[in-house]
Amino acid sequence: MYYSVIIYAYITFQSSYIIKFLLFLGNRPPGMVPNKFNYMTTDLKRLSKYFGVHLSPPSNVFEAMFEKGTLNAMRFVTAVAEKKKEGDVLVEGVSRELWKRIWRTDQDITQPVSLTEAGLKAGLSPNEVEEILTLSNSQPIKDKLKREKWVWPQPAKPTAKM
Repeated sequence: MYYSVIIYAYITFQSSYIIKFLLFLGNRPPGMVPNKFNYMTTDLKRLSKYFGVHLSPPSNVFEAMFEKGTLNAMRFVTAVAEKKKEGDVLVEGVSRELWKRIWRTDQDITQPVSLTEAGLKAGLSPNEVEEILTLSNSQPIKDKLKREKWVWPQPAKPTAKM
């Protein structure tokens, strides 16, 4: 793992259906709250410089976050975890490749071609990528992504509606 040597931690990468978290926490995304968006933009630049991680936000943040979203990418990552026995390594690789596409090179992460490129760069074979793309559009994967467990206590009931 890339950072585990530095921080001595084992991190398990997992896809998440972010809108579920926002709804349950009663929070609105930065793109819907101007002050949050301004702070996020400044904070990301600061963090990029501090940690020495090249970061180039999408040229059209609204389109990337709200129109296209990351649902297809998260379904793809969920399908990788489901399909591959050595899932942790491949889930990390695919996650990193998707992250690089959107946050470093301002490329799409929603289209099958984009997911294919990320999967190939992460070490999947063309046949595996094709199987995973098919699996990612199946109802069991969609349901699994919706059911992903939280990593902190869940509130008793949703606190906000969008």
